[in-house]
Amino acid sequence: IFYYAPKMVESWKGQKLLSRAEFHVGAHITKFLRLQMLPTQVLFEKTNRFALLFGNLDGGIGCIAPVDELTFRRLQSLQRKLVDAVPHLCGLNPRSFRQFHSNGKAHRPGPDNIIDFEHLAQYEMLSVEEQLDIAQQIGTTRSQILSNLSDVSLGTSFL
Repeated sequence: IFYYAPKMVESWKGQKLLSRAEFHVGAHITKFLRLQMLPTQVLFEKTNRFALLFGNLDGGIGCIAPVDELTFRRLQSLQRKLVDAVPHLCGLNPRSFRQFHSNGKAHRPGPDNIIDFEHLAQYEMLSVEEQLDIAQQIGTTRSQILSNLSDVSLGTSFL
């Protein structure tokens, strides 16, 4: 993921994009498509947020979408807790799966800057008692987490 920072020296006055994060998707991406996200919470809210829809060589479709800072922190804490609380599919750690592997080149931080909603969807499949316990451990409420997950689903409902 790159970002535009014209005031930073490394960007040569905005002529070069700077790397923000690198992560493993699971297959080679062949196409990106930028789509405007739908408004969340308030029905008539104007939004200027865009998500990237991508397709890969394995026939998979994915999406990269922005979330606000407070939601990111809450869901990041939930993601870290779920790595320990939920048994992994085939014994594979979702955190190490998203870790970027390079061929000797230096790389930026990866999985900590990205929230994996595929992994977070497991929260809704837990029992209510487990959901309440995990929400309490990360310092929030079950309803707030479910609201955040719903908002992201609504914002990317163009899929």
